[in-house]
Amino acid sequence: MKILLTSLNAKYIHTSLSIYYLKSFCAPLSHTHDFTVREYSINEPVLDIAGEIYREKADLIGFSCYIWNIRPTLEICQVLKKVCPQVFIVLGGPEVSFDAEEMMANHSFVDCIVVGEGEETFFELVQCREQELSLAHTAGLVWRKDQAVFPNPARSLIKELDRIPFPYAADDLAQFAHKIVYYESSRGCPFRCQYCLSSTIPGVRYFSLDRVKKDLEKLIRSGIRQVKFVDRTFNCHKSRTKDLLTFLLAYQDRDLNFHFEIAADLLDEEIIALLGQAPPGYFQVEIGVQSTNRQVLKTIQREMDFAQVQASVHQLKKAGNVHLHLDLIAGLPGENLFSFEKSFNDVYTLGPHQLQLGFLKLLKGSGLRKQAEEFGLIYRDHPPYEVLKTEALSFEEMLQLRNIEEVLEQYYNSGKYGHTLTYAINNFSAEPFAFYRYFAEYLAQNGQEKKLGAEMRAKMLFSFLIGILPRRAEPVILDLIKLDWLVSEMRNRLPAWLLGKSGAGSTDFLRDRQMRERYLPQHLGSTMKEINKFIAVHRFQHRFSFQKDRIIGIEEGESTLLFDYSGMKGRIQYPSIIPIN
Repeated sequence: MKILLTSLNAKYIHTSLSIYYLKSFCAPLSHTHDFTVREYSINEPVLDIAGEIYREKADLIGFSCYIWNIRPTLEICQVLKKVCPQVFIVLGGPEVSFDAEEMMANHSFVDCIVVGEGEETFFELVQCREQELSLAHTAGLVWRKDQAVFPNPARSLIKELDRIPFPYAADDLAQFAHKIVYYESSRGCPFRCQYCLSSTIPGVRYFSLDRVKKDLEKLIRSGIRQVKFVDRTFNCHKSRTKDLLTFLLAYQDRDLNFHFEIAADLLDEEIIALLGQAPPGYFQVEIGVQSTNRQVLKTIQREMDFAQVQASVHQLKKAGNVHLHLDLIAGLPGENLFSFEKSFNDVYTLGPHQLQLGFLKLLKGSGLRKQAEEFGLIYRDHPPYEVLKTEALSFEEMLQLRNIEEVLEQYYNSGKYGHTLTYAINNFSAEPFAFYRYFAEYLAQNGQEKKLGAEMRAKMLFSFLIGILPRRAEPVILDLIKLDWLVSEMRNRLPAWLLGKSGAGSTDFLRDRQMRERYLPQHLGSTMKEINKFIAVHRFQHRFSFQKDRIIGIEEGESTLLFDYSGMKGRIQYPSIIPIN
């Protein structure tokens, strides 16, 4: 029997951990069955995907279903059932586990749904199909016979996670060189946040440390570039966290990075010190703040000491080597615009590398979805079930937040205007939220509220800032936008309006051997033509003082800066900036 396991990922660079788990768990059956994994993206045409799956000529097809892919997945299933009615179609994943009977009743082309944790259930399903046995005794299934739908009893969770094999074969890892590889060292979460599906399963289960280290060694030695842990709270077990971080630090010379979701208020001095030992970008941490309003946090049953979060983030920022990604959720019950504005300002002032402004999604099975009417949460009927308005936040205000989120993504989270935004907000007469609100309104008034090209994005920022800041700030703003442009890898196409007096800087510099010896001694063996490929020299109207890659002072007076891009590779994505005297 040929079995195809597939999923539609949100982006091409993503991978689907779940289907690799199913394949590895079913390895004992591979001597009699052909297990194949195929991954697609939601950006590919439905009919193209259906055609490729059809050509696999599989007997059983398993789809992993989430909020981002359920609609195209169902379309593909319907096409496949029409053109090859004999194929057995199986769905699994969080988007079909909480209303499996209704899903089966509404979609006659689906033969079976695996509910909840799927490894053991799917293994038994394959055995039943092979031996032509009834599915009635397989726990964790909702299945169809003729037109009747039968829900079986729920399956118990796997207690010993080490029974689950490492998900990836060597051939799998070989094709992941430029993708994000997902990995878990635990399942479950110690917290019970009511917007999250992890709250539906109490407790945390762990893979053994020995097993995790062996798995990580395989991933590291495979040559992949990023490992993203899907553990809901990576640092919930402190001694275990310290052990794993110490283990990972032994491989810090490798060109890869590790991404974790953590609870910042659980960090202690020792864990922060371990994180601080890594080279820049080796560790990336995502911290879900969601709100700083205590009553809102209490309503959603989220435990968090924001004062401790602030202290931990300040310490990590001081170390300067950990990429910090902080999250907020708009639309939480009880949080009005004023409260969200405060949450935004509280988190923004911590200075994360990325601040994700997300919108509450009422996921199937979540506590908040069950209490939606009680809390006055009005949400979309279809995935991703985003909240449209609440008793505290109008639809108009939600639209305003969406515009702010777009500006935040294009300017702040892109990392392309860090120096300019820092200066602008420090010299603006209001808080960060007000700055982005006014900027979003300005872009909308000028018909530029959607995604902009690089040069238009820079022009709109400049025109906005000279309108809200004192007139004397204009030359500083021009210099800072120019500096940000040169830092963000766009050195070869600096727009004429930013070029100013700097046109011949690189040529003059390269002709002067003494200058090359003084400022680029590491490149003395290279020709002028070779050096010119990875440097840029530009004049500015101001003198800047730098600490690492951050400006700490701006003074009147012209200056010349050398940008050396030769070290930009892997985790290092910014040039060396050298003042030329």
